[in-house]
Amino acid sequence: MPTASKKVSALNLILILITLSAIGFAAYLWFQSHSPNTNTVPEEPKIMSPVFLTLKPFTISLPVSEDNIDINKIIYIGIVLRVADENQKTVLLDYLPEVRSDVLLLTSNQNINQLKLESGKINLQEQIKNTLSRHYDAKNSVKIDEVLFTDFIIR
Repeated sequence: MPTASKKVSALNLILILITLSAIGFAAYLWFQSHSPNTNTVPEEPKIMSPVFLTLKPFTISLPVSEDNIDINKIIYIGIVLRVADENQKTVLLDYLPEVRSDVLLLTSNQNINQLKLESGKINLQEQIKNTLSRHYDAKNSVKIDEVLFTDFIIR
């Protein structure tokens, strides 16, 4: 009778292995359906369209330079500000008198000979960007991404 007992224990061993593999396969399927899918395609970042604020053109009398004492120079500048979003544009519109005043004061102190050069214009753009990028009140701060000149006439 030892052979019958060996047959039963071998059959039990085979049934136990089949049961364990079925349980393992079921667990695998359950974890696959309940785990976050790691093979998803990453979402493309939203491409935001640029937000621009066009300021009315400025006509500014520049200080007299040393080499042309008797000639007054006038500069006419059209400026467009690029900001990150509509919220910052709204803040700038709410504080538009301050924005225009800051640009007027900054531009009126420029040297005419420097503004004739490209480096002088780029320097003025940076100065305007730095001056207007600030906190306008306790809640609202604005960062100007770019200052664009749409008109630039020295007369």
